[in-house]
Amino acid sequence: DWFSLQLATTCNVDSSPFNDWFTGHLNFQIEHHLFPTMPRHNLGKIAPLVKSLCKKHNLPYRCSPLFTAFGDIVRMLKKSGEIWYDAYYHG
Repeated sequence: DWFSLQLATTCNVDSSPFNDWFTGHLNFQIEHHLFPTMPRHNLGKIAPLVKSLCKKHNLPYRCSPLFTAFGDIVRMLKKSGEIWYDAYYHG
């Protein structure tokens, strides 16, 4: 379903005054994907509600430290690039 897909394909970055400022409140990626038109400064306000809903329905709610999230992004971009490179040049 759509809700589970949003949870499976994204992850939040831990909230802190610095992370909230540095990411423009887009460290709340789960909430951003669920409510894309919501003003960014409100995403942190609904995060506890989304987290409790996930817990109630036994759905994953992933959150990582900032540099762990950066590492995850780089690893996924590398993996995706390798898949596309292989398909384009060897497919």
